[in-house]
Amino acid sequence: MKGLFKVDGPVYQAITKFTNMVLLSLCWLLCSIPIVTLGASTTALYSVCFKMLKDEDGHICRQFFSAFKSNFRQATLSWLILLPFGLAIAYMIYLYFFGMASVKGAADYFSVLTLVAAAVFLIAVTYVFACAARYENTPVQTVKNGIFIGLRFIGRTLILFAITIAIMFVVMWNYTTMFIGLLLAPALLCYVHGSFILKIFEKLEEERAQREMENEIAEHKALTENSLTETHL
Repeated sequence: MKGLFKVDGPVYQAITKFTNMVLLSLCWLLCSIPIVTLGASTTALYSVCFKMLKDEDGHICRQFFSAFKSNFRQATLSWLILLPFGLAIAYMIYLYFFGMASVKGAADYFSVLTLVAAAVFLIAVTYVFACAARYENTPVQTVKNGIFIGLRFIGRTLILFAITIAIMFVVMWNYTTMFIGLLLAPALLCYVHGSFILKIFEKLEEERAQREMENEIAEHKALTENSLTETHL
């Protein structure tokens, strides 16, 4: 029984994990207040969650603000690319319910267009900031990579959508769950998403390493064949 409350015991570890989640959520909320920094704060959140998933825990707040600073440009510019599209989609939804509903035929086509645009936007938001946390790239390429990964692994993407909806449903249950969710949901959601996305990244990195190895073998083989040909000549 005493072992439960040791520093490396399950109770202490659970309390530490819960405290870290709350601290991470508060850091994210604080840095997201200026909407323009939402991308950088979400990227920092993913960066710390990736370390937590690999048991590389450290000073949570220090890690968060370090990642926030180092990824600020790439993440912020990526977010500024996505933000206008998000606002446009929100306006499209508004038009559908309040402007297009009375227009027969056109409303159906508009609803399909809105649904597709919203789906692509949600896919991008799901992966873009995780990509920014993991890889150094241009903002445009980061957004492209996020959409590509989301579409390629569409099954896992749908699972992440379902998890997000489930967590948000619980959070919105009543005022108490809303308060708890405000303190816990941002980090918890990112942690759960990160557990799926990190495996996707590792798979993609393995594929890339395999391709590079095959290219090196092919180049070496070509050089060897050329050398033999020249020798015979």
